[in-house]
Amino acid sequence: MSFLSAYAQLMKEPTVDSNKRAVFEINAPEAKVVKLMNLSDEMALGAREYNFEKSSDGKWTLTTNPCRPGMHYFEISIDGAKVAYPNSGHYFGWGKWTSMIEIPDDKLDFYLPKKVPHGEVRQHFYDSKTTHTTRKCLIYTPPGYDKNAKKKYPVLYLQHGAGESELGWTMQGKVNFILDNLIAEGKAKPFIVVMDNGYAPRPGIEPEHQFNPGGNDNLFADLVTKELIPMIDANYRTLSDQKNRAMAGLSMGGGQALRIGFDHPELFGTVATFSGGGGRGNFELETAYNGIFKDAAKFNKTYKLFFVGCGTLESMYPGMKGMVESLKEHGIQPAFSGPVGSHEWQVWRVNLYDFAQLVFK
Repeated sequence: MSFLSAYAQLMKEPTVDSNKRAVFEINAPEAKVVKLMNLSDEMALGAREYNFEKSSDGKWTLTTNPCRPGMHYFEISIDGAKVAYPNSGHYFGWGKWTSMIEIPDDKLDFYLPKKVPHGEVRQHFYDSKTTHTTRKCLIYTPPGYDKNAKKKYPVLYLQHGAGESELGWTMQGKVNFILDNLIAEGKAKPFIVVMDNGYAPRPGIEPEHQFNPGGNDNLFADLVTKELIPMIDANYRTLSDQKNRAMAGLSMGGGQALRIGFDHPELFGTVATFSGGGGRGNFELETAYNGIFKDAAKFNKTYKLFFVGCGTLESMYPGMKGMVESLKEHGIQPAFSGPVGSHEWQVWRVNLYDFAQLVFK
């Protein structure tokens, strides 16, 4: 049997037992070694990697250690070839379509679909003058958006992390269900969410850098400020003043939100970062982000809300928490969300849940 034949016979969708252990089964009778590689932190799936056990009928099975609740990336290694697991969910992460498994959380249901009015997630294609390409952003419009043609809404520009795409906040983050539920409960004001791809390559750069442009080759800040915001305001019913426009993001996108939001106080009245940006232990209050925090009174007058989120198990947590405490001592009052978890979607779901209840209030 060829490798492809063995791979095609990956059999069962992974399940999760009552002890939060993930159970996998693969039919690959001629394979010699089958492993599961955990792409999140070690304890997300209970260990860094696992070896499957082979039975006499050629099936390989694995039951992991207890896993942490949330959505975790993983891949399968069959005789050294790393592949996605066909019968799991596939999500764009690590720069490719990657397997993920959702470990249910008995304590959290705010991101699950419920019987409430639902908003819509729309695809908006546009020809970009910045990148000279056709691009796509996703737009969440809140419940009832199409029923009242006169009502206008605040706008949140929400960014994904490195190796992910504009799909991340809907597929992994469940932003639409989080907001549907919060709006139905009266805990959040209805607003529009714009999710674009954080990679905006400079036209003409080398092909190998087009999907991961860095530094001056990534024109995302120009795309947001000069192209995306005017386009959204022209095509959607937005409240287009500074106080009704916010920018947030996770990890890489959190760094982008800080840089763009603080570089353009005329455009954004709220800035938020989830596990990204200035809390890596080298935060200097007087000089960070071109000294924007130096004058606390001016900062507080300019920005309605500065929000910081980070998982308690992240290496950057002490730095992020320290940044928040330094700012508070200086007279700036950031909101902080610090759920248990690592650099992972469950943390960012909670961050968004907490942030959405404060923004535009």
